Amino acid sequence: MRRALTRTNLLLESGKVQQLRKTLHSRSNSEAVRRVIEERLAVEAGLGALRTLRELGGLEDVLGRPAKKK
Repeated sequence: MRRALTRTNLLLESGKVQQLRKTLHSRSNSEAVRRVIEERLAVEAGLGALRTLRELGGLEDVLGRPAKKK
């Protein structure tokens, strides 16, 4: 699904943007920034799900194995 894009002016360190483009093999600065934004939002969603799981009491081992000590 293609989402609407909005033109935004950002002040970014050009060296870091170029390093990001190279690392991600992105074709443009915009593509690199969009990918990083999507990845960070996914990480935050995952962390939120883990927090919720912890609040609900964590996972139940249905195989009955003892919990590992830290």
